[in-house]
Amino acid sequence: MSTQPLAPPATAPAAPPAPARIKRLTLTDFRAFPGPAPTAFDLEGKNLLVYGENGAGKSSLFYALSGFFSFKPARPLRENKNVFSGLPDTDCKVAINFADGSPAVEWTVSRHPASMRGTSSDLRVTEAALRRACLDYRALLDTNYKQGNGPVNLFEIAVEHLLRDYPVTVAGGTRTTIGALWEEVTRREAQKPGDSIKDKDDRKYLIDACTAFNAAFQAALPTLQPLINQLMASLGWQDVQLQALITPGITYKSAHYKRDRGIEGRELTPNLQFRNHPLQTPQLFLNEARLSALGLAIYLAGRLACTPTASSSALKLLVLDDVLIGLDHSNRLPVLDVLQTKFADWQIVLLTHDRNWFDLARSHLPETAWKCVEVFEGDGAAVAPIPIVRATQNRPARALLDKAKELVQTPYVEAAANYARQAFELGVRAACEVKGIPMPFRVYPKTDKPPLQAQDFLDKLKQWPGSNAVPKADWDTAITRLETLKNVVMNPYSHPSAPNIPKQEVEQAIDAVDQFLKLVAKK
Repeated sequence: MSTQPLAPPATAPAAPPAPARIKRLTLTDFRAFPGPAPTAFDLEGKNLLVYGENGAGKSSLFYALSGFFSFKPARPLRENKNVFSGLPDTDCKVAINFADGSPAVEWTVSRHPASMRGTSSDLRVTEAALRRACLDYRALLDTNYKQGNGPVNLFEIAVEHLLRDYPVTVAGGTRTTIGALWEEVTRREAQKPGDSIKDKDDRKYLIDACTAFNAAFQAALPTLQPLINQLMASLGWQDVQLQALITPGITYKSAHYKRDRGIEGRELTPNLQFRNHPLQTPQLFLNEARLSALGLAIYLAGRLACTPTASSSALKLLVLDDVLIGLDHSNRLPVLDVLQTKFADWQIVLLTHDRNWFDLARSHLPETAWKCVEVFEGDGAAVAPIPIVRATQNRPARALLDKAKELVQTPYVEAAANYARQAFELGVRAACEVKGIPMPFRVYPKTDKPPLQAQDFLDKLKQWPGSNAVPKADWDTAITRLETLKNVVMNPYSHPSAPNIPKQEVEQAIDAVDQFLKLVAKK
């Protein structure tokens, strides 16, 4: 009986390398963070949500990350030095520790890790510099209010940000980007070739550069347009539709006088409709919420259009500094959903000065993927006040309830009741947001009604119809139990003058809040 040789075992395909992630950001004598002691923000490879008081240093993180991951920072590092510390310029430093455990990469006054060419640059930083997006509210204004009273022109935004690193193949099979093609156009334009014989070759090269750019630019626009509409729909504004992005193409004007020569056709006009009504000047027609959402969708679509071919090990970084201030709270939650679905493989840093929004966002975001940090102003009497950086849990209501559980066993029953009450009050507010239940806005004492109380939120929650994950009967039972224990235990027992508090009743209140928060977390 003949035997066949055994086939060699199949070799499993190699797993793709893990994407680069930021583990720690360290600032030393940088803007609001004076030296000599460094201030560290631990991301541990996760996304980061930051609340910062005005003037506390929140935006310093934005400038540190946008400058670090850039081929040409907007300002030299020494211009970001804290002016009150009295330390030499050389003490100013930004450092990034990546999650691979390697030594920190530093941006110093003498060296930038991406702007240095060749072996002096860090590949992780240069790859991230190609893909990162750092947006603040002023960037969104560039798409609307700063456009004036005429038609919107997105050309400069497109070539400098949206499609800068969009990959294209040009004649001969060479791989390049739209940004590189545009740089070639502007470089040759600066020579301003005329009609003389000696300018003939330069003019031909410039015309060829315009032709190559036009072909690549026109080919990229159909990719950008549907992404913008998808993002607008995800943000809840399906009534605004981008029909097309229109550009005439650039051409070189060869005039008699050198001063009159230059590139014409730097135009990119969005053809927008609002409920099938054409928008010639959307910045004068749409409300601020829609304009903010449209600006955000335009920038985010640009990042999605440019990054599908990014290597799996490259860091894709998205930093958003108060870009949601044009949206009310009900329209901000969809932004979080977009970030978690469309940008799941990005590392995101979300910065805000809105305390209520911070509390709502950290209640909504998964702890497995997000870290939360609060930044407060330091001692105002100090010459160089050092901001206070405090890590906090994602779930404020859950954190308060955990503290109540700890205290009731101590037993500090009065304190436990107080923490349970705070967890309940935060929980019902968050529940209205999560379940999409609108609440009236009151300004007190300008109105004759007091500010909204926990009972107001609880009354609205009674109207929630339930879902597949949370049957209406279970929801009503939890609400009824919560309301009873609120009136009997949490409110009376949270005051200093409360008489002998039975531990068992406080434990029941804690359990009621616990069960309620579990139902809120279910979709």
